[in-house]
Amino acid sequence: MNRTLFYLVLAGVAVILQTLLLPLVMPGHYKPDLILILVVYLGLHEDPWRGGLLVYLMGCCFDGVAGTFPGLSGFFLLGLFLAVRGIVTRVNTESSPLLLLLVFAGTVLQVFLIAFALDFFSRTAGLWPQILRQLPLQLLLNILAAFVLLRLTVRLQRIFIPRRDLPGLRKLDSRYES
Repeated sequence: MNRTLFYLVLAGVAVILQTLLLPLVMPGHYKPDLILILVVYLGLHEDPWRGGLLVYLMGCCFDGVAGTFPGLSGFFLLGLFLAVRGIVTRVNTESSPLLLLLVFAGTVLQVFLIAFALDFFSRTAGLWPQILRQLPLQLLLNILAAFVLLRLTVRLQRIFIPRRDLPGLRKLDSRYES
């Protein structure tokens, strides 16, 4: 229960950063998707039932705060979570480059799932080129945000809880240590 509450608080902080603070710093449509990074982490380290329900709840809450289509973020985030859960038994979940690679793949999956859902349920044609045009910059922002969050998490863990192991951060590469 404590972990679930902790993840919900992290999701709330990510939503506040993504919807209120980042638009002040980064004007325009492009912002790193912090919820996506959290969902990739949850997919690597949580069981399917609790994590799936948590991710779907996070997506629906995100749609309630910043979404224009109810349920779209829940659909996409649950699809991403299940895709990550599908490969979790075949990879080393302690690998930091894997987290960055999955954020990359998750961003691509996000673009395609959102474009598919909007094209399927919308009468407006020609959404694919608009959405695909945003992909390169969104990939760069999400990878950069994941890298910064990974470094920040490692530094904060060493300062505040040095003897506690966070899942996925036990065997860090030397690149993330300072």
